[in-house]
Amino acid sequence: MRIILDTNIFISAAVIGRVCEEVIKLCRVRKVSVFVSKDIINEIKDKLVTKFSWKENQIEIFLDNILEFCNIAEVNKKIAFVKDDPDDDKALECAVSAKCDYIVTGDKHLLKLKSYQNIKILGPADFLLILSRYL
Repeated sequence: MRIILDTNIFISAAVIGRVCEEVIKLCRVRKVSVFVSKDIINEIKDKLVTKFSWKENQIEIFLDNILEFCNIAEVNKKIAFVKDDPDDDKALECAVSAKCDYIVTGDKHLLKLKSYQNIKILGPADFLLILSRYL
């Protein structure tokens, strides 16, 4: 199974925990192949600084932990599809480039799509249900 975790999943896991943290824990033990792009990594950095005032060393440790179990996808095609929030296109770009089966996100604009080019778009709780059947 190949997935991408959207920026908000990483941020929620770090700041809030709960379901998103459980998704990360299962991904850590390599039950699935997780992909991120450089754009997603940069967005995580930006959000942790601007919204949560994280220090550079905290961000570096957090990103090192992410990159222990994530693969960097080379985005080979720009997508302009999410009209309500063009920033969300980076998740689609990563998923298409990495040939993913799922996008796991809490973003309402992406969740509203339900799928994109046969890639299912799910919230973290729904993904955990699928993952429990997959393991």
